[in-house]
Amino acid sequence: MTIESRQLENEDDYQAVRQLLQRIFATDGPPDNGTVGDLDWWRFTGEDPEAIWTSRIWLDESGTVVGFAWPSGDRLDHFSDPAYRNLEPEMVAWAEAQIRASGKHSSMTAFANDSHGWRQEQLQALGFERGDDAFRYWYRQLDDLPVPTPLSDYVIRNVRGEEDVAARVAAHRDAFAPSKMTEAKHRAVMASPTYRPELDLIVEAPDRSVAAYCLVWLDGANAHGVFEPVGCHSAHRQRGLTKAVVYEGMRRLRDLGAATASVVSNPSEVAANRLYASVGFTDLDMNRHWVISLT
Repeated sequence: MTIESRQLENEDDYQAVRQLLQRIFATDGPPDNGTVGDLDWWRFTGEDPEAIWTSRIWLDESGTVVGFAWPSGDRLDHFSDPAYRNLEPEMVAWAEAQIRASGKHSSMTAFANDSHGWRQEQLQALGFERGDDAFRYWYRQLDDLPVPTPLSDYVIRNVRGEEDVAARVAAHRDAFAPSKMTEAKHRAVMASPTYRPELDLIVEAPDRSVAAYCLVWLDGANAHGVFEPVGCHSAHRQRGLTKAVVYEGMRRLRDLGAATASVVSNPSEVAANRLYASVGFTDLDMNRHWVISLT
């Protein structure tokens, strides 16, 4: 079996990586290490719009992409076809060499779910140690959604395009302050392959500002949706707006053929964790940081 690797070169390669992520989800199911929506979000909200082209792909004899590694700053996101997990140590070693060569970082972080013991073993063998930081992975079936309850003085709708960009970004920046989100980044997100305007939802306040929002990414091949991000402006909290917009996102996903949805949160985010539990998500797994010193 001959495996080759090379740098990601063009949008056709990017589409092949997206297909890899869909195959991984179809085979392994949740929890995932990233979906097509996650990949678009990471790519198009990054500080460097060209950073994706520093990544590398691994291809089998037929030319099918079976591995992908993207070192960005001091972190690595990497994925492999379940039949080619043995490639991951090579992928991690390549990424470590890139991060070391930059001379900018004293450590490197990779990620592994608690349920993915095989990846934890690989990282440990390479000298990584489990760090303190983690993300909670929430998962839900979409077959038991409540009937929507009208919101007093607020309206849930999707983003209509350029007319909503400034207000949409303002709400995001307030919800995640301090935030690096910009109008240019959101326009890039809107042009990404997985983006669907009917799944970019906002709660419009009486003054026409954006009070709350969620962006949902649909992987149609796997009938699965990902919520990323979800937020509420500080002036409109404790009114049930975020819960309402998340439920609306679920209903729209179901109408588009999705059967399941997921979202991640920081374990320390008490309000977010309470929200996701309240709308029926199950705490399925933890995605943890694994760290190696480069000094």
